[in-house]
Amino acid sequence: MTGAMYAAIGGLKSHMSKLNVIGNNIANCNTYGYKAQRMTFRESMYSTLTAGSDGGALAGGVNPSQVGYGASVGCIDLNMSTSTFAASGIDLDAMIVGEGFFLVGDKDATSADQLSLTRVGDFGFDSQGYLVDGDGRVVFGFKTVQNPNYKPGATEDEQADNPTWNQPTIISTQLVPLRLPAAAAAPTVDNGGYGEIDDPDDIEGEEPLWREGDPVYDVLGAVDEKTNSRTNIEISAENSVGDNGAVQEPADPDEAQVSRLPVNKDDLRVGVQGISIDPATGMITARNNKTGGDVSIGCIAIATVDNPSGVTHEGGPYYKCMGGAGDIHLNAMGGALEGKYLNNQEPTENISPAYKDSIGTAGKTKLQTGGLEASSTDIATEFSEMITTQRGYQANTRIITVTDSMLEELVNMKR
Repeated sequence: MTGAMYAAIGGLKSHMSKLNVIGNNIANCNTYGYKAQRMTFRESMYSTLTAGSDGGALAGGVNPSQVGYGASVGCIDLNMSTSTFAASGIDLDAMIVGEGFFLVGDKDATSADQLSLTRVGDFGFDSQGYLVDGDGRVVFGFKTVQNPNYKPGATEDEQADNPTWNQPTIISTQLVPLRLPAAAAAPTVDNGGYGEIDDPDDIEGEEPLWREGDPVYDVLGAVDEKTNSRTNIEISAENSVGDNGAVQEPADPDEAQVSRLPVNKDDLRVGVQGISIDPATGMITARNNKTGGDVSIGCIAIATVDNPSGVTHEGGPYYKCMGGAGDIHLNAMGGALEGKYLNNQEPTENISPAYKDSIGTAGKTKLQTGGLEASSTDIATEFSEMITTQRGYQANTRIITVTDSMLEELVNMKR
């Protein structure tokens, strides 16, 4: 057999691979968040018949003579540019406009490396109050917590020294599953809902310190002396009240200003309505359907990678940051946490947080709510590529046919 036939066979295989890519792109023309693939050809190895030379004093130089052995698959990469917006009419559906991915995964994940990346923001809250996507994977972000430095009635001078004193809640920089805050139990004399009143008969006409169903936000744990970081403590019925039902005082002096309301014994989450996502910051807010107050849940984290086209498909709309993609960088859009570090780290004289722990702003990336990102498949381009691929495949089959005819002539030389 001749080299031409082997070259043609290689061409057939590589053209079939390209047709597989085209078929996959067309099959996913209506798949939300799908990123079209592009395949390139690469020349196969060459056989050198004569080497090249630079020439000498008398003779001139000659070029090398080489013959190739067909084509192979060069690369199959992703077009990660933003596609068009497909309106769904669902308030919690969100599309990333710009670079970046949502982070989703299991509840017990402790770092971004353990999570999956996705561009499909089909979000909703499950029965336990977690924000999940359409496959039930929990969405990660930065949760609203009680401000340990909250000082009601702080003077203007005090607020000038610490601008957060007048804010009852802040955004924690620990990357955690986003979840609705717990719901406060009904105020009673026993659980401290009426302050210093000891007799239940004396509460008539008295205003309770909270309302049943008020959000009970998590608190920040004690400062780790080695890392100068603080992680969230999730408030639940188990740790919000003591054995006698009274509100527990925080054990850590740093949490002295934090008010821990008793949580409903069934660990119910706050009931909300009118949930919305801020397109500029990714902040999720809602209306308490029991008390009518505002509920701040947290902001959705946006992950960026050094090489978005280098992420590895997991299946469905999910990717992993593996070899070829570089490192993951965590961001809060719109500068919501600009200058902050993961796990609420604060730079000190002796401790400087690692650069990888800094939280970025995601640049110009923002969200568009009420819809999802459409597939990036361009049907016109795919059909054009399909025609050229078909013709390329046909040309390679012709080489095989012609080579076969030549071999037939060779065999029939002697009759």
